[in-house]
Amino acid sequence: MSFWTAQTLGLSMMSRNVGRQTKKTTVVAANFIFWSAGNAIGPQVFLARESPKYYTAFATHLGCYSLLVIVLVFFRWHLVRENKKRDSLAAAGVQEANDGNMTHAFEDLTDRENPNFRYAINSWLSSQSYSSDM
Repeated sequence: MSFWTAQTLGLSMMSRNVGRQTKKTTVVAANFIFWSAGNAIGPQVFLARESPKYYTAFATHLGCYSLLVIVLVFFRWHLVRENKKRDSLAAAGVQEANDGNMTHAFEDLTDRENPNFRYAINSWLSSQSYSSDM
């Protein structure tokens, strides 16, 4: 897995799983601020005395990429857990969590405020009936 694969997955998971436009804009902006800070700091770990192997840079980048993958796995686990909680509320008959009319669909509610909001996850990863015919 490359960094760009994990970064793209992180951006799509983040932007698709935040409700309310202001919150979504803030989350995406914060991500780009941290991304820019990482790009500014990244070249500083390439120490001239370690040329041409750059052990510190390699270890730092490998650690950051590994941390990114761990964060994405945890984020997915958290989203699946939240979806299960909301689905159990809907199954228990809580009207707000099981609104087929999508009453709150166009209200400017955050993902936590809207009980009908379901987090988008890669369904093929959690599908019980995945087949190669798809």
